[in-house]
Amino acid sequence: MKESTKKSVADSMETRTKMLPFLPFLIQDLWVMGSSIDQILSGIQSLDLPANTTVLDLCCGKGGVSVQIAKKFGFKVTGVDVMSVFLDIANKKAEEHNVSHLCEFIEQDVNDYVKDSHNFDLVILAAVGAVFGEIKRTVDILRSQIKIGGYILVDDGYLREESQSADRKGYEYCMSYQDTKDAFLSFGDRMVTEISTSEVSKDINYEYHKLIEKRGAELIKMHPEIAADIRNYIDNQAEECDVLDKEIEGMLWIIQKAKTQS
Repeated sequence: MKESTKKSVADSMETRTKMLPFLPFLIQDLWVMGSSIDQILSGIQSLDLPANTTVLDLCCGKGGVSVQIAKKFGFKVTGVDVMSVFLDIANKKAEEHNVSHLCEFIEQDVNDYVKDSHNFDLVILAAVGAVFGEIKRTVDILRSQIKIGGYILVDDGYLREESQSADRKGYEYCMSYQDTKDAFLSFGDRMVTEISTSEVSKDINYEYHKLIEKRGAELIKMHPEIAADIRNYIDNQAEECDVLDKEIEGMLWIIQKAKTQS
C-alpha cells in the first residue's frame, strides 16, 4: 500500500498510520461497519431493479453491504477497498452466504479505481465520509461510474439546523439539508428517495463503540507499548459518536442520473 494511501485510510479511520495493522483486531466485531444496511436494502428494493442489475460498492470494507445485496436481490456486486484484510473477510462472508458467484472484491484505492469510467447500474458510497472531497465533486465522480439512468446511493448526512458547522476533521464538507440536496442535484439528476437514518445510526454507533472499547482493552494487554494510541483511537470514536448525535442528521439519498447535464 502506498504511503499516501496509508495516510488516507488512517485519516478516514481517525488514527495514525502505525495503527493500521491493529485496526482489524479493534473492529473485528463490525461487519457492516456503520452503514445503515436495513435502509440501504429497503431503498434498493423500492427501485424495482431487474435481475441483471450490476452494483459497485466503493470502500466496501468487509463486504457487509455487498454480500447482503447479492443475497437479497441476486445482483452482481463489485466491491472495491484498499484493505486486503477486509477483503479476505468479504470473500469468506460471500462464501458463507452462498453468493461468491455474484461478488467480486477488488483490492485498490477507490481514488484510483474511479479514474476510469464504468457502466454499473448502481453505485454505493456508504458511511465512508468525504473520501472524494466536497459533495459536488463526489457526485461528479459517482456519476462517471454508472450508465445513463443509473442510480447513486449515498449513506451519509447533513448539518442539523442548529449547527453552523461540524468542527471535526472529516466533516468539513457537511452542509445544511438544502445545500446538500442542491449539491447532489447540481448535474440535473433526479432525487428518487430520501430516508432518515439518524435514529438507527445513533444506536449502531454507540453499540459499535462499546465493542471497540472491549477489543481495545484486550489489545492493550497484548500491546501495552501502543496503549496511548489505542486509547486515543477509542476516544476519537466516542467523540465522533457525539458529533453524529448532536450535529449531523443521518440521511440516505438515492439519485437517478439524468440523460444530459442541465
